Amino acid sequence: MSFRLTAEVAARLRAGRDPIAPMVEVFLPGYSLFHLVGAGELLWGNRKFVGKDPRFGVLVSASNIRDGVADEAPDWSLTFAPPGESAVEDLTEANVQGSRVNGYLGLVDRATGQLIPDPLQVFAGELDVARLRVGKSTRTVEWRCVSALERFHDTETGARLSDAFHKLVWPGETGLANMTGIEKTSYWGVEKIPSGITYGTGGGGGSPAYSRY
Repeated sequence: MSFRLTAEVAARLRAGRDPIAPMVEVFLPGYSLFHLVGAGELLWGNRKFVGKDPRFGVLVSASNIRDGVADEAPDWSLTFAPPGESAVEDLTEANVQGSRVNGYLGLVDRATGQLIPDPLQVFAGELDVARLRVGKSTRTVEWRCVSALERFHDTETGARLSDAFHKLVWPGETGLANMTGIEKTSYWGVEKIPSGITYGTGGGGGSPAYSRY
């Protein structure tokens, strides 16, 4: 597992000849799922990722990983098609909440069918909410998974752009002590300020003004 592309994987991706293998692992109480998004089987060490789990069926879709804004952590939706009532119960019961969920992007050597070291980890988090959705001749369970960063929101742990937190890290350092009259939000999880936010100067050349539409 890597949080960056290895040199070999990067080169092979540029060549565009080897198939991509999205993989999901979920550690439930008493059971672990190793899913290959799609058909087939793929070995990674002592783990076998399969397109159809013998207990929980097929992972029919994995959404794009959505970035977080403000106090929301990134999240990811996984949808299963469980084969029976017992599987539905196991996927939605209360004790599965908080189960660890990881997502990887692997690359398969077309000639050998083997996984090329090392898969890129694209998600690390936990199960937040499970929903049963029933339609005409269909029954699926949708999981909303949240990034591991959610734990920081729960415990209010993290760096704050404030004088008190600044002094907590650097006692006696007063670099933020005299910053008054400035209202500016630091946005986490987005590349730029969302639309509807403007900055400007008030009349008379005073402190920067902040407005939200």
